[in-house]
Formats: sequence, C-alpha cells, structure tokens
Amino acid sequence: MSAITKQIIKAGTYIFHEGDVESHFYIIEDGEVHIVTKDKAGQSIIVAKLYTGDSFGEFALIDRTPRTASALAKTDISVMRVSEEGYQTMLTELPIWASCMLKSFSSRILTMNSTLKSLTEAIKQSRY
Repeated sequence: MSAITKQIIKAGTYIFHEGDVESHFYIIEDGEVHIVTKDKAGQSIIVAKLYTGDSFGEFALIDRTPRTASALAKTDISVMRVSEEGYQTMLTELPIWASCMLKSFSSRILTMNSTLKSLTEAIKQSRY
C-alpha cells in the first residue's frame, strides 16, 4: 500500500475501533466523522465531531499505542489514509502542514482541559 491513499467510506461504518493498533491516520476530504468511546455502562460518548479538512488518528501513529477511541463515519466520507511513511514525508516536505498539526493538537488539548475542568466542577457541585 502506498504512503497516502484515498478511501471512500459509507455512513455508519467504523474506520477503526478503540484498542486497535495501527500505524496510519486520516485526513477528511469530505464528510463528517465522530470520534466515540464508551462509558462504564457501555453507552457511546461522542468525544469529537470532525469535518472536511480535519484529521484524526494521529496519536496512535505518533506514540504507537492502541487507539483510545473509535472513529465512525457519520456521513459518507472521503478520506486520505496516511501511513507512517507518508506522515514522515509530510513532516519533512510540508513544514506549514506540520505547524498546522501542532496547532490542532494544542487546540484539542485545550478543549480537553476545558471539558475536564467543567466535569470536575459539575462533580463537586453534585456532591453538595
């Protein structure tokens, strides 16, 4: 398989599952993807809604750990599947793209921190 390939995925299809070990990520060309996990009761929780131009799955590629959530095609989607080789090439040959990836990671961390803070406050208030 080449370093970067285009894939068309039908709505309702899981692109990958939590726990999968893979060495590639995706860039959405068109459509909507939901990143989901399950709570202790087995109910799905939407962690993120991603759209055209967004990327997902990079963390598993970067740190080679199992996927921490599942990716579900909410609509029919067109994605670019980027292998580890493709990722390294993009980092080297597309420094502006690499900078955008870092900004995206930073934004995701800020969003997660804000969500965590809100949840912590809600838990504290529910105890009183």
